[in-house]
Amino acid sequence: MMNGGREQYMRLSIIFIGHDSRAFLDEQRSCREAFAGPGVDIDVRSIKGGPETLERELDEVQAGPWIIEEAVAAEKEGADAVMVDCAMDPCLQALRQALSVPVIGAGIAAFSQAIAIADRFSIIAPVESLVPAYRRKINEYCLSPRLASIRSISVPILNLLSETAVHGFIRVGLQAVEKDGADALVIGCTGLSPVFPRFKRELQVPVMDPVAAGIHLASALVESNQH
Repeated sequence: MMNGGREQYMRLSIIFIGHDSRAFLDEQRSCREAFAGPGVDIDVRSIKGGPETLERELDEVQAGPWIIEEAVAAEKEGADAVMVDCAMDPCLQALRQALSVPVIGAGIAAFSQAIAIADRFSIIAPVESLVPAYRRKINEYCLSPRLASIRSISVPILNLLSETAVHGFIRVGLQAVEKDGADALVIGCTGLSPVFPRFKRELQVPVMDPVAAGIHLASALVESNQH
């Protein structure tokens, strides 16, 4: 972290998978800046190659070198922390080995929020192919006893803001609450922040947005370093 006058601030570099479009990145930056607390400067960037989305573990492997390359460049350009904009936490351990700055996992930040306020939580994944990947992540994070279920809506990630997808998340989220006993829900994708107000209105339990959880954690790190 750097010292700007009397207050510290953090430059958080958020790395997108694919979408190397300036208009897209500018739109996403404004959305993510709304989550940042005082002292957090958001730097939105994207990988320069590899898959456009992560919908299976093969995609994570193929995107890995591009993610690490972009993260290393972000640190060289002054990033105080890095977060990959994906709830699967791709390359999390590898990034922590490659960088000297903190690497925030959006997925584990959301899972941690969920278990802080609820006994059991469910993950709602965008596609069925991510269900085993999330199950392995939950095992890796030692959170299996707190997991109620992992369900999916089977809509391609590039279509997640469609009405069909939004309705699917609400329908499947209600199933996780009513049938699986979930006390909180984690949406297994970071691209749905614009529709979270609707999720919070229509679902019956707290709903965690991984990108918001990760940015809020960065804000907390800044605050803790000011005391």
